[in-house]
Amino acid sequence: MTSDRSTAATARAVRPPQFFEFSGELLAAHAAGTLSPGWTFSGEHSWIYRAQNFVVDITWLDKGQAEERISGPEEHALLVVDDVAVSVASGDEAAATLSGPVLAIVPPGPTHIECTRPGFIVRVYSCRDERIASRAHNDAAYVNPNPSVAPLPSEPTRPMSAGIRAYAMDDIPRDPDRFGRIFRTETLMINWFEPQIGPRSTDHLTPHSHDDFEQASVTMVGEFVHHVRRPWSERLSDWRSDEHVQVNSPSVTIIPPGNIHTTRAVGPGAHQLIDIFAPPRRDFIDRGWVLNQADYETLPTLSERTPS
Repeated sequence: MTSDRSTAATARAVRPPQFFEFSGELLAAHAAGTLSPGWTFSGEHSWIYRAQNFVVDITWLDKGQAEERISGPEEHALLVVDDVAVSVASGDEAAATLSGPVLAIVPPGPTHIECTRPGFIVRVYSCRDERIASRAHNDAAYVNPNPSVAPLPSEPTRPMSAGIRAYAMDDIPRDPDRFGRIFRTETLMINWFEPQIGPRSTDHLTPHSHDDFEQASVTMVGEFVHHVRRPWSERLSDWRSDEHVQVNSPSVTIIPPGNIHTTRAVGPGAHQLIDIFAPPRRDFIDRGWVLNQADYETLPTLSERTPS
């Protein structure tokens, strides 16, 4: 019998997933009738978590609340969820009104957001935006970068059109041959899945792993279980038990390369899941699944062809 020492070394290098859930505080505030106006998470309106290449910022906005944010040097994504509405202006452009569910690609530079219907928004940034990355609650986890994660492209190509570009989720027709509703920026890729009613079938799960990028799974509605398996090495001391972690929404889960994982909705009612990657995935582009790919020239992308 032979052992693959390269595989063993890789297995030992696999980092554990990170699970972040803040619905306990959210549910308590909702039950107390204090969600709006003025409600905050532990004294702040935003929960910010990061992966090695990107940052996820989930923010509660009250009606009339305004925020100024200077992003850069690259585009960021803004997701306005169901029943929420905001007015967004980038630079000197006129403000655009976004009524969720809608995904917008926002140019670098100053952005002004004003809420007209309260609720959550999700913003996703490249980690080159150091001001927002340094505010992440889990920033310490990335003091030592994971060598398994492919870097962002050194010189990303700008999109072929300028300004804020918004995509209403309700306008996207269902297509059984397309995987989710996938959009990209110059450095990010986001799959905003169609809402699922009721639990996911346990007969049709899709356990898989990624070789060279992290995945963030953001849940905005419903309960989910993340099933994660760390690969075995030749050393028993490296082995870890499988994880089956149930999360309530909103939540953020970061899954590093090498972890075998799948996610299922559990319980009745609606479920809303959003997956995030960086850089953009070449396999999704090649399959024609990226709905705004025409806005971009060919960019360096992830070459892996593993299903999500």
